[in-house]
Amino acid sequence: MYMLVRAFTPLLLLISTCFASLLRRNSTGLTETVTWDPHSLSILGQRVFILSAEFHPWRLPGNPDIWADVFQKIRANGFNTVSFYVNWALHFPTPDTNGGEGDFAAGTYRDIDRFIQEAKNAGLWMIARPGPYINGETTGGGFPGWVGNIAGSLRTDNTNYTQAWTPYLTAISKIIARNQITEGGPIILIQAENEFSEGTTQSPYMQAVIDTYRNNGIVIPITFNDQHGGLNGYFSPDLVTLGAVNIYCGDSYPQGANSWAQVQSVYYSDHEAVAYSNPLCLAEFGGGYLLSWGEVPFGGTGYEKYSSSTSGLTNADYENVFYKENYAQTTTILNIYMLFGGTNWGGTAAPVSYTSYDYGGGINENRVANTKMNEMRLQGLFLRVSRDLLAANLLANGTNYTTSSLIHTAELRNLDTTTGFYVTRQNSSPSTALVTTQITVQTSLGPLLIPQSGVITFDGRDSKILVTDYVFGKSSSTILYSTAEIMTWTTIDSTDYIIFYAESGQAGETSFLFDSARSLAKADLTGLSGVSSSILNGSLVLNYSLNGTVFVPITFGETNIVAILLDKETAYQWHAPIIEGPGSFGNFFSVGTNETVLVSGPYVLRTAAITGGTLSLAGDLNGTTTIEVIAPKSISKILWNEMPLLVSKTDRGSYTGKVNSAPTVVDLPALENWKVSGSLPEIDPDFDDSHFALADLTTTNYTNLPPLAGSQVLYSQQYGFYGGNLIFRGRFNASGEETAVNLTVQYGFAGGYSTWLNGVFLGSSQGNSTVSLSTDSWVIPSDTLKINETNILVVFQDHMGIVETNTNSGKEPRGIRGYALVGGNTTFDSWKLQGNLGGAANAPDTFRGYINEGGLWAERVGAHLPGFPDDSWTSGSPLSGVSKAGINFYRTTFELPVSTGIDAPVRLNVTRSADSLSNFRLQIYLNGWQMGKYVNSIGPQTVFVLPASILRRRSANTLAISVWAMDASGAAVEGLELVSDGVFSTSLQFTDYVTPDYAAQESLRPAATFNEPM
Repeated sequence: MYMLVRAFTPLLLLISTCFASLLRRNSTGLTETVTWDPHSLSILGQRVFILSAEFHPWRLPGNPDIWADVFQKIRANGFNTVSFYVNWALHFPTPDTNGGEGDFAAGTYRDIDRFIQEAKNAGLWMIARPGPYINGETTGGGFPGWVGNIAGSLRTDNTNYTQAWTPYLTAISKIIARNQITEGGPIILIQAENEFSEGTTQSPYMQAVIDTYRNNGIVIPITFNDQHGGLNGYFSPDLVTLGAVNIYCGDSYPQGANSWAQVQSVYYSDHEAVAYSNPLCLAEFGGGYLLSWGEVPFGGTGYEKYSSSTSGLTNADYENVFYKENYAQTTTILNIYMLFGGTNWGGTAAPVSYTSYDYGGGINENRVANTKMNEMRLQGLFLRVSRDLLAANLLANGTNYTTSSLIHTAELRNLDTTTGFYVTRQNSSPSTALVTTQITVQTSLGPLLIPQSGVITFDGRDSKILVTDYVFGKSSSTILYSTAEIMTWTTIDSTDYIIFYAESGQAGETSFLFDSARSLAKADLTGLSGVSSSILNGSLVLNYSLNGTVFVPITFGETNIVAILLDKETAYQWHAPIIEGPGSFGNFFSVGTNETVLVSGPYVLRTAAITGGTLSLAGDLNGTTTIEVIAPKSISKILWNEMPLLVSKTDRGSYTGKVNSAPTVVDLPALENWKVSGSLPEIDPDFDDSHFALADLTTTNYTNLPPLAGSQVLYSQQYGFYGGNLIFRGRFNASGEETAVNLTVQYGFAGGYSTWLNGVFLGSSQGNSTVSLSTDSWVIPSDTLKINETNILVVFQDHMGIVETNTNSGKEPRGIRGYALVGGNTTFDSWKLQGNLGGAANAPDTFRGYINEGGLWAERVGAHLPGFPDDSWTSGSPLSGVSKAGINFYRTTFELPVSTGIDAPVRLNVTRSADSLSNFRLQIYLNGWQMGKYVNSIGPQTVFVLPASILRRRSANTLAISVWAMDASGAAVEGLELVSDGVFSTSLQFTDYVTPDYAAQESLRPAATFNEPM
């Protein structure tokens, strides 16, 4: 088959070129600013490869200034777009929040306008994904807790559901409309719903979502994300009408959970079958791998196993192989989920996810860019300058291109320019074998077996994009072929620079083809070792070994070229930042500017600007660094983070200078001087619960999971509590014949509960990564009952988030599913319930939001907040823990000695108990924000980020920890310490983010009259 295709390639090119010329640009009919054809998206008339990074605003809570850090790191490392969910639950805690306008408060993590503006400031396009359903491993899949209370189905045209989502989607549509590209904003695409396939491919509900967008002024293309068993074509414009979107996209997480997977070469064929008028779009492609409670061994966040540079399943090698396979299948819209995962703080997680949402992404949970970002910078820079790839057709693929059948090749060719792209990899993508080969390519000089001297080496999990008839530079020079990959090219003054790379020690062969008198081209190899040149078939051929950095000047008449040869590790140190141009999108490559400089050395290079004769570079260093700069000859001064860089000129025309970095360590303080209070006064039979909600409902709309026993419905959502710990107090008059109490408690995966009768501990139960409820019978000690008197049963329940709702049958309550007394005919007279103070409707902390707190006594009185008066509390440490079943709450303060110009990401390390079966749970609070849930017997997380967006650098930080012992013997924490994620010199400006403290809320909270430790 391969030889047949090769024989007819000229005819195929001719036919396909004629066909390509007939293709017209598609648009929404409302704007021509963003258009598309079967190949790619075009923005402002230019084809653009959309290389997108997923980043969610709420998962970096606190100071919105820190969003800029992540955006700049995304942009600096090859990406040109950010995709983001908007979480309905956080903006509409009640149906009528802010009169139906929602909560998008400025200066908070809910400030979507600010989030969008920070992306534009960084020079990033945006893809908005507002739902209403988003999944995202967030509580309720983005549905507010109250949505489950409505009658009837969700994600249908059920009138009750429509009335629920319309105010939210109207409000967010208006925000997106004023920030779309036609209004000067960065948003170029908007997604309708998410991963939806309910019932049919044609849906009145989907059409209603689309109509809401259009009715509120959104004119850009609407996309859809199809996850269900492949590219099924749901809502594709080529297959359906009702609910059809403009651009249909797939969704794939191909990497295995325990071992390397074979690449999936199905996207091209599946897409051509269902969405042939669209470019191939993957709205989500695995940037890491989701982990659940208890899924991996304890230690760190758990994600280290997957993103490790040496053994990880989603490391830079994974990006190199799997992402290039996507390009081989003609993908031109690719969104990496997640690039920066962040943190599931407070009650924002769904039950499938624990606190860390690191995801194994290229930027870790503490904002540290890892080796994966270096790999993406290489790919992103290549995609940025290789426009011919955006209109390339997949001609054929297989193992017959190469002299080794172990190597797979996909041939893509632009039918207008004839530029070819050969995407090569191990045929068995998990293979770690060392394979050498040659490859037959089609060029303007005919078929060639390359390299003509030597071999191409694939050392393990590797992939290469080889080019033919590739035009570059201001002089429009042509690379006939290259066996080393291209990183990028640019023109500086009158010289065209082009960078080639391969793994260290591997050989490269590159052939330059000039338009006439080809033999007159010369390469200056003076002083260079490991490089040779020759004239073959009338072209200039370089042969070289990749080690370190080598500059090869090439001249041909008036054409000046410098080929920069790098081994891959060295290439990881190079950057090509753009120089901002004029206009609204002047810092967006291609549509705003193509001018760049080349810089080697920095860990992160955020921006580059030229003013007169001064080049200003801003970025971060992870150690003392030599910076090399290739810039216009007009530059006489170079600044690094606004300070002059002392440079010297090299014999290859670049400038080099050394920058001293910050100290490599920060002296982190010990966590001492703790104060302690008990935090479960509710187990005392005499506790005054008159302010608790009376749980007196007897009907429910959770018809798929009705109460199992008992007359009252004890589902927390029905009483306005949607996250955090829950406390139930049930009353009954005992006859003396009661022998046990039966309980079924629904808490979500890895949740649990403890129960007491008249202050006496009965027991605890908990689930695991696959168990979300417990059914137990608790024996009542005979001396515990108060005969012919009121008895108080207390249930303290953990809440692991609301299930990611899909349909009516997916509704799942939180709380007590069933209750009954065993023995006699006694029933409960009444139940009271408490979640977070004020519930979602009247939470006192409107700044952090209702989702930050639960029903824990210490939370209700505000003991987690800075400034809480703990003078009456006794001294005590979490290392002493709790002496019996129950809860203690601990507070301390510490200062972080980090100076201006330093970024020192910090985490809290919890030493796992030596008794791995000890059942206890911690909740961790930093300056009033709940930033972690630790479960000693389930795990895996032991290290918790204390994010820079909350951590204070110039004033004291308040750290608080609740310790819930679930065993009668109590529990203690083995160890607690601050640990560093590295020390970086940075241009990022840090300011202490001061959120409302206890004094601001004191009048709204009950007095803290209880402080007896347990």
